[in-house]
Amino acid sequence: NSSMGVRMCAPVIMKFGTDEQKKKFLPPIRNSDVWWCQGYSEPGSGSDLASLSMSGRREGDHYILNGSKTWTTYAQWAQWIFCLVRTSKEDKKQNGISFILVDMNTPGITITPINTLDDTPVGDQEINSVFFDNVKVPVENLVGKEGEGYRIALSNLEAGRIGIAAQCLGMARAALEAAVKYAQER
Repeated sequence: NSSMGVRMCAPVIMKFGTDEQKKKFLPPIRNSDVWWCQGYSEPGSGSDLASLSMSGRREGDHYILNGSKTWTTYAQWAQWIFCLVRTSKEDKKQNGISFILVDMNTPGITITPINTLDDTPVGDQEINSVFFDNVKVPVENLVGKEGEGYRIALSNLEAGRIGIAAQCLGMARAALEAAVKYAQER
């Protein structure tokens, strides 16, 4: 099962989500009942999240999403995707981005495998492109406030980087201890 729900989505919902979102999404994430994927990267954006162009236009009680995400790990198996979406055009491009949860069974979503050098058979591939064509998402799936998605995503990415750094530090410490032990025995 993908750890995206536990590592990336749940912390955001816990910190920025409404009580209703916490009740709806956190138990299935905790129980590993739902597979999540991440919708941050876009074609032509590289790692610059602020340059994203996937749009989310509000129409009444829904957002209409159009655009694409790429390098989406195991999207073919995910029931939900958490996305960064441009909901307004601001002078400072980071301010017009929102964090939205999308049911992958919503009409208008198409998943296309990205073939890698290992030539994994379609269906088992790790990464995909996900296309959104007039995908209708309830406004209640907005996490935090409209336009705060960039800040929300960065807060979560920083926590992930700290966790990775701590893990690497632990591995480095263990390697150093093993090297010292080896040197003492020699």
